[in-house]
Amino acid sequence: MKETYIVEEIKDINLKNPIFIEGLPGIGLVGKLAADHLIQELEAVKFAELYSPRFPHQALVEKDSTMRLMKNEFYYYNGGKKDLLFLSGDTQPPPTDAYGHYEISTVILDFLEKFGVEEMFTLGGYSTGGYPVKEPKILGAGSDAETIEKYKNKNIIFREDPGSAIVGASGLLIVMGKLRNMRGLCLLGESPGYIIDAKASKAILQVLIDILEIDVDMEELDKRAEETEKALSKIQEMQKNMTEYQTLPPGTEETGYIR
Repeated sequence: MKETYIVEEIKDINLKNPIFIEGLPGIGLVGKLAADHLIQELEAVKFAELYSPRFPHQALVEKDSTMRLMKNEFYYYNGGKKDLLFLSGDTQPPPTDAYGHYEISTVILDFLEKFGVEEMFTLGGYSTGGYPVKEPKILGAGSDAETIEKYKNKNIIFREDPGSAIVGASGLLIVMGKLRNMRGLCLLGESPGYIIDAKASKAILQVLIDILEIDVDMEELDKRAEETEKALSKIQEMQKNMTEYQTLPPGTEETGYIR
């Protein structure tokens, strides 16, 4: 079968059993924001890009009005106790493209095997069904019982919820990686899902940096978390007003725009 992807390596790197961290776009952009913050604060270096026609068929316009393809990006960091590999990017295949999700996950795992990855963490959001939460909880699911046992004391809620699903790369990379002897843990931050949720991202990072034993400045993320808090408060007020409006007796409603 003809390949429908391109992995372009920008530079050669040499890492020792790196830990892989995935943060691609999903619910509330929770995982992507968390991964991007780590990449920025650790000054991780980009070394490869992944392109695929499985991604949405559009070009992105840059600030200077030039265009580029949608892509995923690999970064590395080797300035701490453990070497780290990161994956962030613009997009995932559309939700309806099951084959595309499996293909891209396979490509990513093939690439990771080159560097001897044995452990990974995938990051994402867990939808609350639109309801804001004051302090997001972190839910976890692992590739195996040993991994869950290893991290059960890290402020992670491991729910016994048979039949629930983790859609996209955050789920597939863990279960497909297990077939290649890679252990993995998926961390999901509670989020209403319809805004960029820095608050949930911060909650995930607090757990992850404890696991990785690294120091990361949270100042910029704190600012975004404050903005998220304000946005959630406005949304809660709008929902309250909408509920009150819907319970008014017929004929007493005010006409006009919802504001």
